[in-house]
Amino acid sequence: MGVSIRYEAKRTYKLTDNEKIGIKIIVEEYENKFKDDFDIYKGNPENAEIIFIGRTQLVSSIDLVVTYKTCLFLIKCLSDIRNIVKDAEWSVNINDTYELEWDEKVGWKLLKE
Repeated sequence: MGVSIRYEAKRTYKLTDNEKIGIKIIVEEYENKFKDDFDIYKGNPENAEIIFIGRTQLVSSIDLVVTYKTCLFLIKCLSDIRNIVKDAEWSVNINDTYELEWDEKVGWKLLKE
């Protein structure tokens, strides 16, 4: 079974040119280190408020440590992107089940139950 990370950002206005450039630089940097594309979409034509959306399916590994490290790697990338697009309403989750919360000091982290 694989791990899927879903992410979405909403706000009333589109990404600025500077935000687009910053996101592109971050994604390219991480994709060069990652084996798969992040499947980041530019927006949602059905809902103009969705300015950033995607789902990344992480390749399953028999070694759970490798899967965990890959998950942390992608979450770090999303934290870097979140630092560029600060004023949006964000949602990030793992396998559509485990919500992550934003922490200004560390970035995205799992919600405490």
